[in-house]
Amino acid sequence: MSEVKDSKRKRPAETRTTAIEPKPLPIEKITAVTTLPQPVHRSPRSAPEQLLDSYRGSLASISESHQAMANSATALLLEMTGLAQSTLTEAGDCATALIRAGSFADAIEIQLGYARRSFASLMAGSTRLSEINARLVSEVSRPIVAPFSGSVRTG
Repeated sequence: MSEVKDSKRKRPAETRTTAIEPKPLPIEKITAVTTLPQPVHRSPRSAPEQLLDSYRGSLASISESHQAMANSATALLLEMTGLAQSTLTEAGDCATALIRAGSFADAIEIQLGYARRSFASLMAGSTRLSEINARLVSEVSRPIVAPFSGSVRTG
């Protein structure tokens, strides 16, 4: 039996630990409320009415935008038609002049004149088309952007 006692481990002696007492929390001062929050002023209309008004405004601006698009697209198509018509007329006149050319030098001169006029017509036409496109974008976006421009403050 003495062997059993020797084989058991001895427990270390328990040491006493002292608990650290927490510091007391400072007492918060309770102060009386001196001002009340401002009441929220609601519009006399209900939320569904406001939503419908917003919806109607959006539809009206989209309708105005579509009308501006139709007007500007008409102007754009008329300009493109005029440009194509003048180019075809110029090509026909050049072909007639080439048939009547008396020499090879005259034919080259007619071709160079046609190329010069065609290039000038192309530049003028593309400038006019660019101006019409810029006006189209401005007119189409104006009804859609107008409601937001009033809410933006500048300066």
